[in-house]
Parts: sequence; C-alpha cells; structure tokens
Amino acid sequence: MQVVFDRGVYLPELDLWLDSLRKRDLGLISHAHSDHTARHSRPILTPNTRRLLGDYLKRSDPVTLEYHEPLDTPGYTLTLYPAGHCLGSAQALVESKSTGGRLLYTGDIKVRPSPTNEPIEAPACDTLVIESTYGQPRYVFPSQEDVLATAFRTLRNWLSKGERPVVQGYTLGKSQELLSHLLDEGFDVEVENSIFEKALVYQDAGIHFESQFRRFVGDWPEGSVLLCPPGRKSRDAVKGFRGVRTMELTGWALGGGRHWGRRGDASLPYSDHPDFNELVEYVERVQPTQVYTINGFPDLAAHLRSEGYPAVHLARNGEHQVDTGVQMKLL
Repeated sequence: MQVVFDRGVYLPELDLWLDSLRKRDLGLISHAHSDHTARHSRPILTPNTRRLLGDYLKRSDPVTLEYHEPLDTPGYTLTLYPAGHCLGSAQALVESKSTGGRLLYTGDIKVRPSPTNEPIEAPACDTLVIESTYGQPRYVFPSQEDVLATAFRTLRNWLSKGERPVVQGYTLGKSQELLSHLLDEGFDVEVENSIFEKALVYQDAGIHFESQFRRFVGDWPEGSVLLCPPGRKSRDAVKGFRGVRTMELTGWALGGGRHWGRRGDASLPYSDHPDFNELVEYVERVQPTQVYTINGFPDLAAHLRSEGYPAVHLARNGEHQVDTGVQMKLL
C-alpha cells in the first residue's frame, strides 16, 4: 500500500488522510495533541479525544469510534486500537477491500503502563507506519519506577529545605500521568490552569485521581509542588517567588542537547513515547512486511533494514530521508 508523508500521512489508493495538519473533508485524528490535529469537516476519532478537543471541533461533524468498532466504507475498513500515549489516543488499522492489505498507523504510542491512559494493543499488519520520535540508539530509557523514585526523592529533598519545586510536563497526557503519580505519593499539588482543565476532562472520562488537587491561581502554599507546562507558562507562574527549583521529566534528558524550554535543576528521562529498543520490539510484535518510519530520526529504519525488515524513513512528500532527523515539538 502506497504511503505519502506530507504534514500528515496519506494513503492515495484509499484517499485517506491520517493526522493531517491541513483541514480535510475526512481525516483521522489519532489523539488530541496539536501536532496531530486539524479542523477536518469529518474527523475520525475516539470519544475521549473528542472530549479533549471540545470547542476546537465545534464546526465539524465528527465520526466517533470506540476502540475495536469498525468504520466500513466502500474502499476500506478502519478500526481504532488503544495507543497508550494519552487519554483517547488511538492507532488506526486500515484494511483495503480491493487487496486485503492491512496497514497499521501508530500515531504517537507509549508501550509502558500508565495510570491514566488506555493500555496499548498491537494488532498484526502487513504495512506499519510508526512514529520514530526517539528512533536513535542513544535513547534507551531506564525503568519508569526508577525515574519516579529519583524524582520523588529529589522533590522531598527540595521541600525539606523550604524550596518551591516545579514539575514540568506537557499540558495534555504526561502532566495528568505525573499528577496521578504525585498524588499517589502523597504530595500536595498545585496545578496550572491548562493542565487542570485537561485533568477535569480525564475525571469526566472516568480516570480516578487518588486525592484532591488544586487549580493554581497565584497562591503557592509552602510544602506544595507546582505542576506546570514548560516555557512561558512556567516562567509566568513562578515570577516573584523565591527558592524555585525546576524538574523536567522528558525523554530528551538523554539527548545531551536542549530542544525546548530552559534547563531544569533536575532533568530526568521520563517519556510518553517509546525508546529505541521499545520501538524495535513493537515492530517485532506486529510482524509487518513493510515499515515506514516518520518524524524523529531515520536511524530506526536503518536498524530495521539490518534486521531484515524492508524499512524506509519518510520525509516530506514521501521522499526517502537518509541522514537527518525531524523532531516535532510535543505539545
């Protein structure tokens, strides 16, 4: 099945767009992060992704699918499977009626367990289109449990010294996951407004948080942790406070470079994406006969070729990308 990558994935034989960043008549939205969405006339998405996008799609006519519920069209059947990345995130299995070929588009996935996301599934396919955000061998993450244990010790140490800890996480997905872990550990948590609003949607969808959390409105009680997105929102929130210490939890902590935001006082490798080894293992689980990698680094495709998989890293307009990586900002 032919695959074109141009600000989204296009299947020309089926005239189907997956995570197009331009408005389409019909197109999949795999999850609610802004680097995978557009105001399509008829977006295909899960109920929880529709909840999270809210007014963003108020002029659209969504096609809402539960996981495992097929969408039948004259040319193909499309079925959504959990992706594990954030609430409502989905992979799309597209089955061609003319050829019988099965293409799996992963969107963003997370293979490690999360207290706030539906656990990932791995349907078998012939063609796999997989995000390779951390598709470079240097990105191999330690266990989540070890990283979280280090994070909790560090936060308690800062609090014992009377300092004010900020934990940075992207507004949707990682922040709600971190909020759950922090509350489970007994921390008092102040939550920046954009994260707080998304956490309310999680609660509406049935996600349970161990204890109450508070919307941050400028008052920062001593002994509490502030959960905030990186960048300007974080800088504005802590303005005027003394003794602020910042913790970043991001897979880029292993990269040795700074992609976004400012350097934290502690930077720990915790991600809502798979590391390099997990990407390879996922390919092995679904056993495709053809692999296309998108975004991230081309190294994953090169490694898969060495393992015997026909694998190509797609750049803009479906061209083969050999020696450079594209790192998309995670919002």
